[in-house]
Amino acid sequence: MRYSLAMSRPKPPGIVRYTIRLKRAQAERVAVIKAQLHAKSDNEVFDYLVTVAADQRDDLVQLVYALFGNLADNLTHRFQSLETVSQLHLALTDSYIKYALTALPEVPQAFLAGARARAALIYEQVNLTAAREFQRRRDSGAYSPNALGLEDGSPEFPSGVSEG
Repeated sequence: MRYSLAMSRPKPPGIVRYTIRLKRAQAERVAVIKAQLHAKSDNEVFDYLVTVAADQRDDLVQLVYALFGNLADNLTHRFQSLETVSQLHLALTDSYIKYALTALPEVPQAFLAGARARAALIYEQVNLTAAREFQRRRDSGAYSPNALGLEDGSPEFPSGVSEG
């Protein structure tokens, strides 16, 4: 069977034809990629861009999901640690209060008003001392992420992945 110029050739099965228009800069970029890939035709360049580049994009998407998963796991671990410390603090405070209530003698009624006034003064002094100590530690950098162990220098990335 012979084809005339007016007749188009039948397309091979499974092949779709695209006609695209590129700006000059895009055409130059295709030529650069063609040279870098040692491709024989523009079709090989587009095949590379559609298959390999798309697969790399999918790999990057998976990497981002893995990084967010690791971040979520890390945050969960940190919050669990914080909750554990809070529970420990509560348990120690509760034990101390129970000890103080059982070990201290009862104040006689005649001295109750004076004892309350002294207790309020001691309470205020303890709070002021704690606030001063907290401010001193903050000023010295004791609450920096590094000092608190939040920046341990070993970020948790999937194996084979480095930061940067």
